[in-house]
Amino acid sequence: MVTTEKITPEEQKKDEEDRKAFLELQGKFYEEQTKLKSLLGSVAGSAREKRKNELCLQEISVLPSDTNCYRTVGRTFVLVDKDDMCRELEQSIKDNEEYQKTSKDKQAYLEKQVKDREAELRELLEQAPRLAQAIA
Repeated sequence: MVTTEKITPEEQKKDEEDRKAFLELQGKFYEEQTKLKSLLGSVAGSAREKRKNELCLQEISVLPSDTNCYRTVGRTFVLVDKDDMCRELEQSIKDNEEYQKTSKDKQAYLEKQVKDREAELRELLEQAPRLAQAIA
């Protein structure tokens, strides 16, 4: 047997406000989560690039100084002095290290934002049992 519960206009208005708040919080939560995933992906890419440059630098540094080195520019290869190539690789390594350091602060901030949004969503669902029931 199904029981129908009468909902007053005030309760309907409150339910609608709760739904709007939920959708807004949910959108912010997904937005912050997407930013965090993007940042984590770019930090991982930066770490790979740094490691690749370290390995290249290690291999190039053992070669004789008169060795021809080539750098790719689009589809072509350009002859570069070995010292210039080493400087470019060292600079790239430094840039990647700096990017990873600055990204740690951004990562901590975004992780906190995601946790805060998640807590706000839980709190809203606890305060609005009909909304939680409608979602489930």
